[in-house]
Amino acid sequence: MTNTASATNGSSNVTALGEMVPVDPFRSLYVHFGMLLGVEDFRTMDAYHRGKMWFHSAWLHRDGVIWGLRVSIDQARNEIRVEPGAALDALGRELYLAQPACLNLSAWYEEHKDDPELAELVTTDEESGAVSFDAHVVIQFKACLNRQVPALTEPCDGSNATTAYSRVAETVELRLLPGSAPAWRSEPGQLPYHRVRLLFGLEGPLVDEEGVTLDADQDVIETRDDILALGASAQPAAYLAALREFSALDQMDLTPAATEQGDLLALFPEVDPAPLPLADLNNLILVAGDNGWEIDGGGAENTIRPVHIPTSTIQELVCGPVMTAADAPASSPVSAESPADAGGPRVDPESVTIQGEFIRFTVVGPPLMKASVDARGIGLTAFDVRDGWVDTTIKKVTYDQDLAQVEIELRDDPGGNLVRLIVKGTGSYPFLGRNRIPLAGGVSDGPGSKNNGNDFVVMLRVRS
Repeated sequence: MTNTASATNGSSNVTALGEMVPVDPFRSLYVHFGMLLGVEDFRTMDAYHRGKMWFHSAWLHRDGVIWGLRVSIDQARNEIRVEPGAALDALGRELYLAQPACLNLSAWYEEHKDDPELAELVTTDEESGAVSFDAHVVIQFKACLNRQVPALTEPCDGSNATTAYSRVAETVELRLLPGSAPAWRSEPGQLPYHRVRLLFGLEGPLVDEEGVTLDADQDVIETRDDILALGASAQPAAYLAALREFSALDQMDLTPAATEQGDLLALFPEVDPAPLPLADLNNLILVAGDNGWEIDGGGAENTIRPVHIPTSTIQELVCGPVMTAADAPASSPVSAESPADAGGPRVDPESVTIQGEFIRFTVVGPPLMKASVDARGIGLTAFDVRDGWVDTTIKKVTYDQDLAQVEIELRDDPGGNLVRLIVKGTGSYPFLGRNRIPLAGGVSDGPGSKNNGNDFVVMLRVRS
């Protein structure tokens, strides 16, 4: 792994982490009169209190920066700089950087330029010889031993005196790694309590390999739609009931991270070392100078980090304005008194074309469920001045998901000069979106419900 120098707050002598900072939050020391205390007793007492705090922080607060730890590029000094600050990692451990830490990027690149992880990211300008790449900075927990004192190597044997470390210093290690930091909030389901986030519209649903919304998420979406269809005064109580239900289901899905053995569970959501991303360093550019590589460009993006907002701030934020979002399409004439649209797909009237035996149109909103795109969901007739309205036989109906386009192939040219097309959102065979909501008609039609949508109707003139 590609490293930076570590920031150890003046400590050294790193040894095995478990020996220095044992964690045992569910076993404490039971002291009684006359009890002989030994090393293991004091370790048990230490491990209990440390474990309680870390266990609480890991599960109830999660990882995030508390204050400071700003990352910047000091081009004049050719350095990456991290300011003092504090954070929690995914194991609930406090990460504290007491003073600024700097890394000479030229020396780092010279040392690691041949590492496969970095070499595959580097691009070189053929004219100037400048190299460019992306990287990111992480901070992680490190424990160090210090303060040696006299010690006995054997019990009750004063002749074998030596020295041993008497303190454990909890410090941090900063690392510069090739590439951008792993995304931790870009896709649904990456953060805990996915159902609750979906309920409040904070992330989208999970889908299977065919792009169909999972049943568990569909339940959440339908519950949310039911709540939005209620009056404003009834929604808070309904949201509370839904929160209680879905948070319980989310909570039961949570498990500790698996250990290296794979079949045992750790105490915490993640396993050591659980690095915390601080910043992406985008498009770092190095040019060869008289004293080695020099920084010629790049920017630090600090907003990719998770952060902790104090509870005193959160309690004031809940007094802010309620943020709402319109569920119906912007062009839909839904008044304040109208029921909320369920969010079904809609046909774009401007996209409907007829050419020979083919009729095509595009769908906006949720993609269609392919199994519902069927000739039974289409009504098609042609008007002839002698015979009046006659049924037109459909040979095949196909749906191009990438183009969001439906193509209707007819057995014969419809003839006549007027064709009536009905795409059904009602009846027994409506077109369905992947959210399992029926077609809501055209983009300018009124709201559709989750049980009954709207038919899209258009009259097409066939030119000779």
